[in-house]
Amino acid sequence: MAENSRTEIENLEILGDAISDVGYWSWWVTELPNIFQIEFGGTQLYFPTSDIAKPPSGQIALQFKKPTSISFLNISDKEPIGKVKWYDLLQQDQMEPVGISYGYFTLTDDKLIEEILRDAKLIETIHGYSPKTGQFLDEKFKLVFWAGEYGLAASGAELSLWTQDGEIDLDQIPDINNKWWDYWKEYWKLKKEGAPLHYDYACEVTIPIEE
Repeated sequence: MAENSRTEIENLEILGDAISDVGYWSWWVTELPNIFQIEFGGTQLYFPTSDIAKPPSGQIALQFKKPTSISFLNISDKEPIGKVKWYDLLQQDQMEPVGISYGYFTLTDDKLIEEILRDAKLIETIHGYSPKTGQFLDEKFKLVFWAGEYGLAASGAELSLWTQDGEIDLDQIPDINNKWWDYWKEYWKLKKEGAPLHYDYACEVTIPIEE
């Protein structure tokens, strides 16, 4: 079993919090057996854009290289008969992005992973083995979460992070997250002063506490 370093675990926890606080699952794609990629928006990660008419991009993709297990989860075991699977609709951009369920998104917490998998009434494994086997928790990288009634469990030996401008290192995540919070403070400061920046979903739903 490959183990993550303490720093790697801490960076993964920051990444998970930044995605799941107010973020949403927007897309996924596979090039099996080599790649499984999941994309999220509305994250608390600061990626500046060259277009001054738009807020910073909060989009990030998590890419498992040579994934070992990929499963889609349902909180209910009742599915429409004769209809396209919900996860296929999401992949085909025929379904609205789904908000991450706060507190039910993890890249590191084995207990939470087990809880989510226990609650899943339907697990559809499209690649590799079922996440309910003990082998899943031994994987170096794993991602399990709920997004409303839908969910995902994926694992692999390699994980890379991608933005619209290319690949970034996991070690950069703490700084990118800190820059987002600096931007958030400025966003609300200027809004209160009557000179708001361009509307930003992630900032608007992350409301500051009034003193």
